[in-house]
Amino acid sequence: MRLRVVSARNEIPNLNPNEKMIHLAFRASNVDYLNLMKRCPRLRLIQVPPSYKKTMSNAIDTFLDMQGIELL
Repeated sequence: MRLRVVSARNEIPNLNPNEKMIHLAFRASNVDYLNLMKRCPRLRLIQVPPSYKKTMSNAIDTFLDMQGIELL
């Protein structure tokens, strides 16, 4: 499988809906994560830098877990 790198939030609408693994190279908001999940319904893994994970909302972390999406 291929890890797709998303460098900016304006790239989310252009993603292939079949993407399964994504690396977010920008500090995403809760809305960005929700848009990402809508655009890529088969998404199974989101990778973010460790410094970004520390500032993420617990709500989005829980929601990703409920959707079966692993956060690295």
